[in-house]
Amino acid sequence: MGAYAEYLCMPENGIIAVKPLNMTYEEASVMPYGTIMALSLLKKANIQKGQKVLIIGASGGIGSSAVQLAKHYFGTEVTGVCGTPRLEFVKSLGADKVLDYTKEDFTTNRRNV
Repeated sequence: MGAYAEYLCMPENGIIAVKPLNMTYEEASVMPYGTIMALSLLKKANIQKGQKVLIIGASGGIGSSAVQLAKHYFGTEVTGVCGTPRLEFVKSLGADKVLDYTKEDFTTNRRNV
């Protein structure tokens, strides 16, 4: 999937992105990991447009990318699960519903999912 290295040889047609000026090299080096992993997992799950997707850990590095990809790339209805402090963040990513795992047990009440 990639590498964390000081130097890396890659093909001429490899994917390269320009680092934003307001971001350190350390910050930029970890940015693609969550998105690459989320895309790989969503493809493995073979989700289809119009399906409902539950993303547990929706405010984390992989989860926040998974919310955006599932909603905007795959066209699914997304329910994100996270803790109270991150509810608005997950909503801002595009989740249709957001469940607070500290206030409800989403595993027993399937109507909310």
